[in-house]
Amino acid sequence: MREADPQASVGSWWSAVAAIAATYVYFLIFAEFAFIELARTAAPTTPELRQLMTGLGAGGVVGAAGAVWWLRRIERRRLLAICFGGCAAAAGLAAAVGAKAGYAAAAAAVGLALGGLTVTLSTCLRAATAGRGLGLAIGLGTGAAYALCNVPAVFAASPRAQTLGAAVVALAAMVLPRGLRTETAPATASPDSEYTRAGTIRWVAVLLALVWMDSAAFYIIQHAPDLKSATWAGATALWGNAGMHLGAAVAAGWLLDRGGRGALAGAAVVALALACLTLGGHLPGTVPARWFYTAGVSFYSVVLVEYPARRARAGLAALVFAVAGWIGSALGIGMAQDLAQVPPAFVAIAVAAVAAALGWRGRVRPAAAGLAAALLFAGDSRGAEADPLVARGREVYIAEGCIHCHSQYVRPKVAADVVNWGPAPTFAAGTGGLPPLLGNRRQGPDLTNVGNRRSPEWNRLHLITPRAVSPGSRMPAYAHLFREGDGRGEALVAYLASLGAETQAERQTQIAAWRPAAREALAAPAAAALFRQLCAPCHGPDGRGDGPVAGRLSLRPGDWRTGPWRHVPAGAEPEPVLARIIKFGLTGLPMAGHEYLRDAEIVGLARHVRSLHNPAPGQAGTAR
Repeated sequence: MREADPQASVGSWWSAVAAIAATYVYFLIFAEFAFIELARTAAPTTPELRQLMTGLGAGGVVGAAGAVWWLRRIERRRLLAICFGGCAAAAGLAAAVGAKAGYAAAAAAVGLALGGLTVTLSTCLRAATAGRGLGLAIGLGTGAAYALCNVPAVFAASPRAQTLGAAVVALAAMVLPRGLRTETAPATASPDSEYTRAGTIRWVAVLLALVWMDSAAFYIIQHAPDLKSATWAGATALWGNAGMHLGAAVAAGWLLDRGGRGALAGAAVVALALACLTLGGHLPGTVPARWFYTAGVSFYSVVLVEYPARRARAGLAALVFAVAGWIGSALGIGMAQDLAQVPPAFVAIAVAAVAAALGWRGRVRPAAAGLAAALLFAGDSRGAEADPLVARGREVYIAEGCIHCHSQYVRPKVAADVVNWGPAPTFAAGTGGLPPLLGNRRQGPDLTNVGNRRSPEWNRLHLITPRAVSPGSRMPAYAHLFREGDGRGEALVAYLASLGAETQAERQTQIAAWRPAAREALAAPAAAALFRQLCAPCHGPDGRGDGPVAGRLSLRPGDWRTGPWRHVPAGAEPEPVLARIIKFGLTGLPMAGHEYLRDAEIVGLARHVRSLHNPAPGQAGTAR
């Protein structure tokens, strides 16, 4: 065979990096995130959303199997371009539909296209990199994708904007296959035992456990306000995540090229185990769950692509991505939806299974077994005593007399209580702490589930300057708790964030099912006056996002006059979505709900907000 042009080889290597990055960007920001948020408007309950996710996963499995068939009939680079085009079309469909049936069709289309893309790309990478630096190429492409998706402007964009962005990325990636080498590259150093039938079963099991743990942890973080705020709130946290993902992925790729796949998978499972147990409250809050999670995800993601790519066999890639990728993701999300945590027993079994599959010997295997046993019998330390900061915050809550104005008791047989304040806990749960904090007078809102209803950022601002974010509030300021060197304020914020975290999924189902009962809305002039009183401090009097509090928020409100809705999906009827946001706020974001407003007031506000969105030229300000 004629020696390949070195310049062409370099171009092919970088084309491979770009193709990997484009595939992961599409998966991370759209298939795993934005699509779910878009679909939630048409499938608000957990069973409905699970049906759509099942369709997506089934499409992925079928697409992966279909790629094996098509690769025998279509040249690899051509099929790769077709798959990128299919991904772009599927994202466009998701952005255009509005009904549940449309999202079901989009879910199947996304799964089919993405399933075919991952398998086809996997068969191209060894030849494209000429077998040199394959792991580094995968690490760089994967890390770049994770880093890009954590850029604040991308992460905070509306689900529709993220969807359209993913479509553009996939569309642009259609040109990348032209730059890929097609010459068959020799298999690079990797023990043959890892690709025998037994070796393949072991590695599929390892990757299945890792994807399962990651998917469950991601879902829990995304749906627990305090965890979401601690992991993804603010530009500093997002840039830190981006740097960690990129560095960990590149390091993983470098290690893979030196035969370190087993060590990398072991590091990934330990990191994810520590993250899952900390997120579930089974380890002290001082454990840096955020860093363990991001590093563990980057480690295993690179292995997930590299293992089948090293052999460049379509059947192997289809097996890995179908079982470990699609089925593992579905199992993880399903477990998190049902249990709202990753059980310690599952973590222990996963660690032990990975250790056994990797054949760790000597001192490593006993250490892994000991870790698994310790995890299996780890006590559940969730609640006020799980985190010393939360425990101190409870003491501050008592010392400052919060109990005299706020209750922590949702009356289960009072419908308004359950709607406004969230699921009612059992009596035993409400009286379990010492002293019990049921409260004696409810002058302010009930705080049983305040961690579901207010972000730590909002609670902090409200404690420091109550009337800045809650006009007309009778609550006194507690700015003295936040003076430099005084940790009481942050402890109190941590305690409030812990209240109701375990009921997050149930609360989201309640919110999705709510509809205003009022047939008539508050009159337009009165609604405009109410908007200026309650909403203008953040959104500004004309909805430009220029209120006096806006500059103090980590995510500044959008300009409704010129920009698209951030949280109203394309095709959805704006009024009911806006009404739910006004009543219940946005979980994990500084947008707080106004649960105490009458339905007629909420509908009136929703209509006034809609009138401020993209008004006709010359109409600015007339709705005031």
